Amino acid sequence: MLAEWHDRPEHRVSYARPDANGCGPTTTSASTRWSCGRWWTAWCTAHDPLGGGLSGRAKLDGVQGTDTTSAGRRPHLVFLGHGAERTGPPILLGHLLAGLRATHAVNASVIVARSGPLESAYRRSGATVVSVAQGREPFEPLAAGLRRTGFGRWVPDVQDRRRRHIVGRVEAPDLVYINAATTPTAALLRALDPPAETPVVLHVHELDVGLRRSLAEADRMFLFDRADHVIAASGAVDRLLVGGHGVDPDRITTCAEFVDADGVNPLERGDARRRLTLPDDALVIGSVGLPDWRKDPEHLLRAAAHLRQAGVDPWVVWVGGHPNSVDGTHLSDEAARLGLTDRFRHVAHTDRPDQWLGAFDVFALPAREDALPLAALEAGAAGLPLVCFRTGGVADLCDLGAGIAVGYPDTEAFAAALFALAVDGGGSAGRAAGATAAALVRRDHDLSDGVARIRRVIDAVLAGSARR
Repeated sequence: MLAEWHDRPEHRVSYARPDANGCGPTTTSASTRWSCGRWWTAWCTAHDPLGGGLSGRAKLDGVQGTDTTSAGRRPHLVFLGHGAERTGPPILLGHLLAGLRATHAVNASVIVARSGPLESAYRRSGATVVSVAQGREPFEPLAAGLRRTGFGRWVPDVQDRRRRHIVGRVEAPDLVYINAATTPTAALLRALDPPAETPVVLHVHELDVGLRRSLAEADRMFLFDRADHVIAASGAVDRLLVGGHGVDPDRITTCAEFVDADGVNPLERGDARRRLTLPDDALVIGSVGLPDWRKDPEHLLRAAAHLRQAGVDPWVVWVGGHPNSVDGTHLSDEAARLGLTDRFRHVAHTDRPDQWLGAFDVFALPAREDALPLAALEAGAAGLPLVCFRTGGVADLCDLGAGIAVGYPDTEAFAAALFALAVDGGGSAGRAAGATAAALVRRDHDLSDGVARIRRVIDAVLAGSARR
């Protein structure tokens, strides 16, 4: 492919030594200089996941098709995502694409900063899918090498060219939908650079750790300023956007996160416990998620240690991440310090974490903050009572009877909530809370209603754009 690029008359070169900047030949058959930018454009073309040689539009049409209906062209929605891994926002995007395909005549394209296993699910929903990078950043090994050798100043330009090269192959959007306020999605929006008249919807799944710790102020302000409308993933996110970031409440619609409640399929209790080598009669407290600083799994272990001091002997199961990762090692070390090694199970990431919910008596969410995690909604759909800190949207569910929320970081109160639901009264309060959780998830957080809420926002924004 790179050779074909060279063979075009306007690109033909006579191979000479690289110039002083190492950017490529300094002479061409047309006596013009081959610049850094042109060399990188050629390199990007050679490494395009859609292949080289054809125009980007033609190739995209060949991959998924961008048909127009007999009544006119369908609106083209471009979704920007930070990745396609099996975590909350990418999973929810998959649900949304499938729902839109079933109910809406739209032409969808997805651009993700980092490729992942959910790309195939997006394509099954009829979307054209392109990714900028295989790893955490474009040209990750090359970028690391440039930084090590003192040429780190080239990295931002090289990566920006890659992003522009990929997004430039996507049909012009009628609406841009940004699925999460992150550094990668901000970079994709800059590369796409839609005209001012093209409406932009920003779906914020993050709370303050995500919006302030993980997102530079310039990127945060860029996303908020460019968005014509903002979707908040929960009431907690809505309150933060208005009270903490000054976003006009008239620009915000809360569309609560949602799951496929009918698709939640836990293993039978005895089977799940046998596979995890847990006693049939054990008190099992479980959680699902990456074992990172924000999710704070060590706090759950400390709450379990409080229960042991009170004469209760719980088992703790954490599903997600990998036991041999840095976070996994920290977690196992904390279990050892607390004397819980023989009562702790760390289950590696799986595509179906819901299968392990059958082993739990209570679902615990010890996170420092979490907008409204899909794992908690799936646990509720499975009929598990919920315990959390008042650091996100699950607290609102608990206030409706799905469990107990306590103030952060009161570990003793967290342990008392676990005791009240799982032990006190033979667990009757937990069973009642679990039944309420299941009813609430099906009423307010199920797939069809969740898609419909977002679809109404998209329709309204498109209609407003048409009236401009």
